[in-house]
Amino acid sequence: MPRLIRAALEKAGVEGAGRVSSGVDVVGDIAIVRLAGFTPREKAKVADAILEEMRNVKVVMEQEGGIEGEFRLRKLVRLAGEARTTTVHRENGCSFMVDVEKAYFSPRLSTERLRIARLVGRDERVLNMFAGVGPFSVLIAKVSGARVTSCEMNEVAADLHEANDRLNKVDGLVTVVRGDAASLPGSLRERFDRVLMPHPSEADKYLRGAIEMTKGTGTIHYYRHVLGEDEGEAKGALRRELRRLLPAGARYKSRRVREVGPRWVEMEADIRLAAREGKDRRARKGATPT
Repeated sequence: MPRLIRAALEKAGVEGAGRVSSGVDVVGDIAIVRLAGFTPREKAKVADAILEEMRNVKVVMEQEGGIEGEFRLRKLVRLAGEARTTTVHRENGCSFMVDVEKAYFSPRLSTERLRIARLVGRDERVLNMFAGVGPFSVLIAKVSGARVTSCEMNEVAADLHEANDRLNKVDGLVTVVRGDAASLPGSLRERFDRVLMPHPSEADKYLRGAIEMTKGTGTIHYYRHVLGEDEGEAKGALRRELRRLLPAGARYKSRRVREVGPRWVEMEADIRLAAREGKDRRARKGATPT
């Protein structure tokens, strides 16, 4: 049980810490909690206690259910604080305007975003197939100076992405493409040194398109939610999926990113494609973990 929730429950005089399904997500000055099973009065007490414990928090929202829909949104109910869903979130030296109700954003991926940004070379061309408000893309451009093409189908998120490009002074390096990532292979002529796929619930549906848009021996960062009691079991599930989806000669290294639910783990694979001869090599066997 995270220290903050425990302290808030104690301050509010509310018993039942075991009923809290997760910790607190703090996006800018908005705290998001899950309090299923608590009464409305208990929720209000906990929210007020969080405002007292965290002086930088101005809004407390309850998340009901999971991340849902094609835009991966949270269903939120305000418990305490100011009546707004917009904020400015700061991480890794960047600032991001976010609407927590209308655009997907996870503060828990801050370390992962920095890891990826540090891998990118200045001369690379990068494609982010699921860009959201731009946290991966902006940081990559800022850290590496590389040019990034970002795809986002949520118009609210795309608007915020472009605003965040300007806010962080990388609008000359980042291009936002509005639309479904499935249409990218037919609409973009360019091929990329590095392709990001941070859509772990549906990335498998788009992997073929990502392969088409990746240069010869380029890299794909593939994120997936998989079932697994431990990291070994999760890696096994991911390995079986990639053997089915990747072309011959592709190699990859997989790693655990975070736990996302009971027995569910977010995994990431750094996929290196083999040099391709001819226009199309899509054999579905032979992907090799390294």
